[in-house]
Amino acid sequence: MASPSPEAEPPEQSDSSAEEAAAPADASSLWLVLARDVAIVAAALSLFAAADAWHTLTGATLSAGLALIDGVLVGVLLGGLIHEWGHFTGARLYGSRAPLRPATGFLPLFDFDYPGNSRQQFLGMSVGGNLAHWLVVFVLLLGLPLSSIGQVALVSGAFGFAVFASSVEFPVIRHAYRGLSGIEALAKLPKDFVRRNGSYGLIAAVLALFVL
Repeated sequence: MASPSPEAEPPEQSDSSAEEAAAPADASSLWLVLARDVAIVAAALSLFAAADAWHTLTGATLSAGLALIDGVLVGVLLGGLIHEWGHFTGARLYGSRAPLRPATGFLPLFDFDYPGNSRQQFLGMSVGGNLAHWLVVFVLLLGLPLSSIGQVALVSGAFGFAVFASSVEFPVIRHAYRGLSGIEALAKLPKDFVRRNGSYGLIAAVLALFVL
């Protein structure tokens, strides 16, 4: 009997091909989701710019209040949105299973497969988000003259979000660096972390308003 031909043997990369086939697919196009979020940021910044310009031109008390509120809210929005894209970028750079969610939703941007991803992939995803929201703060500080209450409020809102997010996630990252899995590290979060860490972010934003 003739020996089996090499073609009859399963190829070496069959396992990896099977894994790729089983990997969850994105529920939406990356470019569509990116365009959606760019449009959101552009609209938010346009509304902020209108309020800031109104106050700069008139100096009215009402315009000052609107510029302050808009600045803080848009700063938080920028920080949160870029934070999420930082998580996504970190996840994809580390080869994580992190499919995009439908573009008809908003946040979270993607689903992270905790059981299917390694601890290193979890760390890459986590660090990416934290780098992103601090980058927002530095870009705003460098790019704005901070000559109006609205501009100061914009930076303060982004700074407050960065303090909130990092105070939540730095301990999780530390636990993961020490050997815990992503799910185990997240389980270390206290049940009241939103209220407690949210107060840190609020205090940081108020302090930034006075300092800047």
